[in-house]
Amino acid sequence: MALKKQERQALILDVLAHEVIDSQEDLMKYLQNGGYDVTQATISRDIKELRVVRRADKTGKSRYQVIQEVPVVEQSDVQSGIENMAQSITRVEFITSISTTPGNGNRLAALIDNANLAEVVSTVAGHDTIHILSPSVAAAISLADQFRNWLG
Repeated sequence: MALKKQERQALILDVLAHEVIDSQEDLMKYLQNGGYDVTQATISRDIKELRVVRRADKTGKSRYQVIQEVPVVEQSDVQSGIENMAQSITRVEFITSISTTPGNGNRLAALIDNANLAEVVSTVAGHDTIHILSPSVAAAISLADQFRNWLG
């Protein structure tokens, strides 16, 4: 039975959610055994479009899984996080350090990471401290100044 693209992709997602599939060939055979007309080329395109990757599951077995989307954080969310969780902001060269209220280091770092700010290469967070690495000293200065402005 031939399926429309949308139906086929929904079926693939359902199969991957309930079965351990570790190769495109296994997925193709599974669908063909269910009576669906699919080719390896079609499966390959669908896997790419659906953002399916092979990675280890909880048991360590490699299988196809759907990449979960990371929510994009708006700048206003970062500003609110700085206002409510940050206690102080310091900068040394291309590293900006933020002291947060206890228990909020990781939470604020996640907001900063998911905001996709050009001034941020990566963050390292702990219980109440965040270190933000910037691509340059100028970017770190800009970031620290903006965060200090929000902190008040």
